[in-house]
Amino acid sequence: MPNDDELSAVHRRTRENITSSSPLHGDSKDTSYDVIFVQDDKSDLAGRREIVGAFGLAALGAMLPSPARAGEEQYKDVTTKISSKLLTSAETAAESADALASVNWAAPKVTGLSTEAMAKRIDAGLRRECWFVTGRSMPELFAGSFSFSDPQVSLNGIEEYSRGVRSFYKQGTAVGEIVCTAATASDTITVIWRNYGTVNIGPGFDLAPYIVTTTLKTSAEDGGLIVKQEDAFVADNAALIKYNLFKSQRPAVPPISSVACPLPREA
Repeated sequence: MPNDDELSAVHRRTRENITSSSPLHGDSKDTSYDVIFVQDDKSDLAGRREIVGAFGLAALGAMLPSPARAGEEQYKDVTTKISSKLLTSAETAAESADALASVNWAAPKVTGLSTEAMAKRIDAGLRRECWFVTGRSMPELFAGSFSFSDPQVSLNGIEEYSRGVRSFYKQGTAVGEIVCTAATASDTITVIWRNYGTVNIGPGFDLAPYIVTTTLKTSAEDGGLIVKQEDAFVADNAALIKYNLFKSQRPAVPPISSVACPLPREA
């Protein structure tokens, strides 16, 4: 298993350039996606407002909220509390409730798993359906004390988190794709995944493909269940604005299989 220093080095600076073909002009076009994984006290959980805000501030005039907001959320500033209302509509709330009706939030907890075994279950579940986008999570793997937080929003409970992301993303157009998952410390599981597509902000707009590092913390006191989630990524605000204003110039999205896993391999 990689140690903390190895993982930190990966998160501090890992770049990936991907060449793809553009179908727009019928020829091959080099497109460079510069992915930077950053881990420090200030960048951790930058919040998708960093991505949404670039286009949203100009279009909506307020800092936009995290995708994970619903139920028992607590706001850390007034602007976030006001702008959070932009995420909620009768349509998205009803859609979220109906789509998640079959999820058993009271499912018996699966305890006693090692971190490696938990990582394998998380990876398999996310590859079947990426609940980071759809909200159709696996409650049996999450402790009752599970929390999600970022600089402006914090909430408790896997159901609240799941309903929040379900409402945030426009289902059927938003995409979450898993690159790799690994146990990276005795109590830590790291998931590298790609996110892009339409979000339910105002009239709706698109997120360009970007890489997310999700850190899941487990707790021995809770039977090895997941107790905390943090998301980290780097946003290119100028590129996001261009991506939405000049849709005909968007490059083709390369297959997820072309994205290399930056996590150190187990010995």
